[in-house]
Amino acid sequence: MITTPTLTQAREALLTAAEQKHSLQVQVNSQARKISDLEREVQGLASNLSRTQQELISARQEIESLRSQLPDEATQRAFDDLTQYLTSPAESRAQLRMAA
Repeated sequence: MITTPTLTQAREALLTAAEQKHSLQVQVNSQARKISDLEREVQGLASNLSRTQQELISARQEIESLRSQLPDEATQRAFDDLTQYLTSPAESRAQLRMAA
């Protein structure tokens, strides 16, 4: 037999369950927005990582290219000797020419 107190308790239980369902739905929606935000952030970071890795590869290639242009020790020594000769006073250069 269904009594008034039983129906009242059932009604209150349904209202409580509906409130809990609504509260859980709000939490789920909030979490879904946070997940979407995090997914966008991760995608942006992945894009930045990819771009940075490509720039690093390019920089390494440029460094290797520049390394091949560095003078060897003998070339550097010859340049230093020539620089010293050209910056020395004119009279010492004349003595060197006569000696040669």
